[in-house]
Amino acid sequence: MPPWPDDVLSFCYKGPAFMASLLDSRIILIVGKGGVGRSTVAAAVAAATARRGRNTLLLESNANDRFGPFFGKPAVGTEIVRLAPQLHAVNSNPAAALEEYGMMVLRFRRVYKMVFENRVTRYFLRAIPGLDDYSILGKAWYHTTETERGRPKWDTVVFDMPASGHSLSMLRLPKVILDTVPEGPLTRDARTMRDLFLDPAKSSILLVTLAEEMPVNEARELTSALRDELGMRVSHLLVNQVYPERFAEDSAAAQVQSALASEAGLAPRDLGAPGPGADEARIAGVDEGAQSDLAALVAHSELARGRRRLNERYLEELARTLEVPQSELPLLFVPTLGRDQIDLLSKQLERQLER
Repeated sequence: MPPWPDDVLSFCYKGPAFMASLLDSRIILIVGKGGVGRSTVAAAVAAATARRGRNTLLLESNANDRFGPFFGKPAVGTEIVRLAPQLHAVNSNPAAALEEYGMMVLRFRRVYKMVFENRVTRYFLRAIPGLDDYSILGKAWYHTTETERGRPKWDTVVFDMPASGHSLSMLRLPKVILDTVPEGPLTRDARTMRDLFLDPAKSSILLVTLAEEMPVNEARELTSALRDELGMRVSHLLVNQVYPERFAEDSAAAQVQSALASEAGLAPRDLGAPGPGADEARIAGVDEGAQSDLAALVAHSELARGRRRLNERYLEELARTLEVPQSELPLLFVPTLGRDQIDLLSKQLERQLER
């Protein structure tokens, strides 16, 4: 693996003590828009908590599993598997989660089959709105209560939740049950679940986003919805896949870029913060006759510089509009992410916490 320089791997952060307490949470909810790299961040966070000596369970639901390949293992299924020392993972689904809950309540498989595999019962269960999501959320909560030899089996559960709208609907369910269902075992569990998620000493929400327009807008909306509807506060904002600064103003790299552009016969271009479509326009703007490798290299450097300026603009907007501790993770230029990259990111996270 290539030796990644510190300036590429490091990420800016605010409040290291706060982040340390986040990694010590009983449950860490990883939320964010689809496509922002939630699973990568969840894996890196779980690897960091495991390295801190905490028995960690990494949970995903109905996912096209990436956790197994991240750690050089087969795809993770509905049975808990070991990925690394003190790090296990499970890829649950509603049917498996409901069966686990039924066995926990009824104790005996024969009784479970009589109740939950009865045709009438199955029809009734399918008619309950939100039951699938509630079974998954309940599984995440259950593992925070699970014991082994008189102590918690899992010190930390890292839950890679569905995309923003789906995760918000899932987190609403305990409140919906408490508001609509008569007092009983279901409301008892829902109340315990709600209290866990509202306790900042035990539960943390890590919101993952990108420094781009749509993810930034969705991050703001999700932060507001969690706070206003559910009384839940985002613990930390992680801006993922930030382009590294390669061509800082007046730097040697910027001077080389300018010299190469001149050598290739390319006109100087506006390299400030780009607007929508600016990257494509710059590439299309390369002189039609300049088809050399040098021209392509210059065009690519302009694209990278423009993306960095775009990221900077939205990083500033996030810092200005969200009163949430904020960190950045760099974009790693590799074909696929594997164990080396996940370990690298998790170790970088630990080093930042130790400062």
